[in-house]
Amino acid sequence: MISALLTAVIPALVLPWALLPLRWPPLFALLPMAPLAWVYVRAVREGRARDAALLAIAWAAALTVSTVALSARSPQMALQTIWHAAAFRDEMVGWIATGRGPEGSLALFLPRVLLEYALVWILSAVSLGVAALLLGSLLLGYMNGYVGWVVANADPAVPSITTALVAWPPWSVARVLSFILAGTAAALWGAGRFYGRRVEGGGGVIVRLALFSALLLALDIGLKWWLAPIWREWLHALLGASAGLEAGGSV
Repeated sequence: MISALLTAVIPALVLPWALLPLRWPPLFALLPMAPLAWVYVRAVREGRARDAALLAIAWAAALTVSTVALSARSPQMALQTIWHAAAFRDEMVGWIATGRGPEGSLALFLPRVLLEYALVWILSAVSLGVAALLLGSLLLGYMNGYVGWVVANADPAVPSITTALVAWPPWSVARVLSFILAGTAAALWGAGRFYGRRVEGGGGVIVRLALFSALLLALDIGLKWWLAPIWREWLHALLGASAGLEAGGSV
């Protein structure tokens, strides 16, 4: 398991720094994920649910640390290289400035997150998790690119780690964990359904993963509905006019 963790984590920490100057979004999303996919599929095929989930969680944490640090150092290059990062940054800045947008509206946010959740289940079930990992790499990428941009543009008197934690709110953490558990449950189900593989602990493991995933998704939605207005005020205080907030969110 240790060697598998290293295989997943080290490329996620190192490769983004080498790939960012190439300014090719598909490569940036794919290459740091590929080593994880190799060890993740092996864990799924062997029915090791716990190992598969831990590999994905460790990879997501490593990729987040490296991409946020990289984006904070070179925010404009990151926005140009990471898929959807510039558009997501603009969406978030508009919400911080005006309070309008999906981040502050359950009616706008909920359909999108439920669609992404359903895609994780479907893609993971038919691909032993690989397609869902690629989707996760894309989603994590633009979130981390935005967070790095916030760190680069926030009040320099505030420690960078504090800014990053504010920009990465707790509901987003719950969503990542929810998607990982859902993807692992679906991958294990697909391995048994299509490849005749057995899961350690039987089908109950898949059910438990699915249940915890659904609970974390509910936590994501509830926390966002409750805390988003407070987080918006914090982000507004951190960014202020330096992010073009006085101009209504244009950057």
